Amino acid sequence: MNILIAGAGHMGKWLLQELKSEHDVTVLDIVDPELQPHPNVRFINDEKELLNSSFDLLINAVSLNNTIKAFETIIPHLNKDCLISDIASVKTGLKEFYSDSGFKFVSVHPMFGPTFGNLQDLSSENAIIISESDKTGKCFFIDFFKKFKNIFFDYTFEKNDRTTAYTLTT
Repeated sequence: MNILIAGAGHMGKWLLQELKSEHDVTVLDIVDPELQPHPNVRFINDEKELLNSSFDLLINAVSLNNTIKAFETIIPHLNKDCLISDIASVKTGLKEFYSDSGFKFVSVHPMFGPTFGNLQDLSSENAIIISESDKTGKCFFIDFFKKFKNIFFDYTFEKNDRTTAYTLTT
């Protein structure tokens, strides 16, 4: 699979490390000198470099406040059969964005982070896959999370946000 990861913060870097051995990965962000070259990885820092590229999946791993803005910047450069996805914890505005985008989508919420999750053992960590997501995208992320023995849940956009609000208040 040819995957584009937007954002090389903590989650973007972690996704890159986990996906690069099985997939061709392009990372769109300011190149971090700590990221090691790999035969299946290409680094770019301008969405114009996406021209003449064909991706199967975009994983939007930018900060929560910039998720929709990143989509709006990137998707004009994508082929229409590219599956778009986010890993945002809060899904406010994403349901409407996806509905208007014309792209198939998958929305997930890994309820752990590489800064506080035990990345050597994620078996006690949870992930949410949004039920309105495309079936192919759901299967991709279910297989991905199964690799780590994550516990995953199928929630609507609304239930995800209620659950996230509840967990943040406790």
